[in-house]
Amino acid sequence: MQRKKGNSGIGHNRKVSFAKTAAMPETFVPSVCAGAADGVSAWLARYEPVEREIIEAHERRLANRARREKAARAFGDLCEATEGFAVVWRRDGWGARDMVRWADGDVLTLMALARWLRTDTARFIDHAQSRLRRPLYYARERARRETLARERRRTGGRRTTSPCPTREEMLEAWCHRRDSHAAAVRFGSMVHDLECYVDNSLLRDGSGAIVGRRGGVKAWLQENIPALHLRYTTVMRYKAMAKKLRQVTGLADPVPAAAVLAEPARACGRQEPDLEVARARAVWLEVVDGVRGSTTALMERLDVLTNPEMVEEAHMLAGWKAKYENEITVRTKCRWWKRMARKREVG
Repeated sequence: MQRKKGNSGIGHNRKVSFAKTAAMPETFVPSVCAGAADGVSAWLARYEPVEREIIEAHERRLANRARREKAARAFGDLCEATEGFAVVWRRDGWGARDMVRWADGDVLTLMALARWLRTDTARFIDHAQSRLRRPLYYARERARRETLARERRRTGGRRTTSPCPTREEMLEAWCHRRDSHAAAVRFGSMVHDLECYVDNSLLRDGSGAIVGRRGGVKAWLQENIPALHLRYTTVMRYKAMAKKLRQVTGLADPVPAAAVLAEPARACGRQEPDLEVARARAVWLEVVDGVRGSTTALMERLDVLTNPEMVEEAHMLAGWKAKYENEITVRTKCRWWKRMARKREVG
């Protein structure tokens, strides 16, 4: 049996339901409304006291907050006035006992006085501790410096085979320090070697305590090259770079850091190169192989290689040293020296 067009089953059911509702007795609707009203009344009877209690608690909190803020403002005003009195009294020579006696049992005034006296007492204790700490600090610092001085004297000062750089050589190296990594190393090595020819010994008083140190490189620069003395921090950065380069390449005293910049072909043609210098130059070429850009990049590279927390870089540096210790020997150092010369010319 076919269904009529435009009359779906859902619509048909809706019509039937409306018809059934229309056919219901009139007493059904009031009964439904009465049931809904009874449900709302029951809900209000159950939850209205809870709602009223929540609202009253909120109002009490607001009232208590306003009361506390008012009391806090009043107590703050009392504190300011009492602290002002206390400052004046302390200036006139009043003691804490006289101030408490003046309060005469007033709780708020006593609280304000206690707050001020507590702050003042804490400040007094801090000053007393700082006065006690200063001589103890200087005693510990003096002992630490004495220990370092004994350690330096035990290890001995640094020596170098390079002559003392002149004023003109230092200025020339400073002007060309940014031309290449080799120029930066050359200037840093000069500053590091200059430290061997200046006086940076300790100064002691009559009792033998260390009171300072002589000028050293800084005094030499101030006397001979005042322009570099103004750039003393930058000069010391180049010196630190040369020192770390000697640490990375394994150069020992008295070989300077600039030894890794020697001309390989000339050295091998006239005299046999030193084995330590040959290995150091090989490590130096490995260090600068991946460094491009400014001198700062080279400094950062040396910082990473000398940082004990950089485990991978430390293993890589140890691998380089082990490789060239095994391959560059007394018999093969001249051949490696020429190979490093060709690598320099190609690079």
